[in-house]
Amino acid sequence: MANAYCHNRYCESTKKEELNESMNKKILIGGYLLFLVALTAIVLYGASIGVYIDPTTLS
Repeated sequence: MANAYCHNRYCESTKKEELNESMNKKILIGGYLLFLVALTAIVLYGASIGVYIDPTTLS
């Protein structure tokens, strides 16, 4: 019962929060990676058809 929170005979595992946080981190990292892949695909497609994006204008 070291990893449990108990109140009025109702016990809840504290590991559920850890799993939830882990899932949130995975979703955040996955979304970021998906964004990077999409951005790379757009830039490479633009380069293949002759569109040049000047990096200095992006900032």
